[in-house]
Amino acid sequence: MFHNYIILLRPNHWIKNLLIFFPILFSPLQIQSNAIMNSFIAFFLFCIAASSIYAFNDVVDYKKDKNNIRTKNRPIANGEISKKNGIYFSVLLCSISLFLALILIPKIFIYIATYILLNVLYSYIFKYIILMDIVFVSSGFLLRIITGGIATNIDQSIWTLLIISFASLSLASGKRLGHLIKNKNYLSANWSKILLQIVLSISLILTLICYIAFSIDTAVIERHGSNFIWVSIIPFFFLFIRYFYISFVGKYMGDPTDAILRDIYLQVFSILWIIIIFFLIIL
Repeated sequence: MFHNYIILLRPNHWIKNLLIFFPILFSPLQIQSNAIMNSFIAFFLFCIAASSIYAFNDVVDYKKDKNNIRTKNRPIANGEISKKNGIYFSVLLCSISLFLALILIPKIFIYIATYILLNVLYSYIFKYIILMDIVFVSSGFLLRIITGGIATNIDQSIWTLLIISFASLSLASGKRLGHLIKNKNYLSANWSKILLQIVLSISLILTLICYIAFSIDTAVIERHGSNFIWVSIIPFFFLFIRYFYISFVGKYMGDPTDAILRDIYLQVFSILWIIIIFFLIIL
């Protein structure tokens, strides 16, 4: 039984919450004494909040999950955990995350609460509406990096927020496209393949344009003390082009979390990008 609740937490999806650490990684000169500790606390609280939403979604979607090859073995869908216990578990996790946020870092309470509220609205309303479903999913990524900046008192540049916004739209639309290619019944909104391909293409192009602009912006160069940030464009470009391909062929059903954990090319490009950023900005 305990194992089933661990599955309900979906810890493999906590990788998304690493965005919370981006502010201190990209602004090492602005790090204050408690910034690193606050980042870890915010990461922990967001993991709890995200897991409360995963459990909540499993309760809401349990009928649909039963008919989905990818989700039919989830604990609520297969009956290992009752819907009632799933709700109790979700409420418990939600309460813990909000209570600890209020006690430990009060200024991020509103952002975690907003994340939870947006996801509840998404589950009941907006996941059934074309475009709004991926906008709501993308907002979760943006809230993560904003929370990381608020927790550490580090201001985020407009380029960082734009990159995250368009990149998250790329990931969300890519996931929808992957699901559509495998089985249209996996989608809640009535997307067309062509529209998803257009949204994915545009959001990907805008992501790359914003990243290039970020890399050559004189203010960014001065802030980070490096004239070679543009070198990181190369692995960043191939990282998203690879995901573009994965989405178009429906590999890993377009799921960015599964893709990064299972695709060697994404892993290589990600590691190369991290190494370059580490030497150019952090050191």
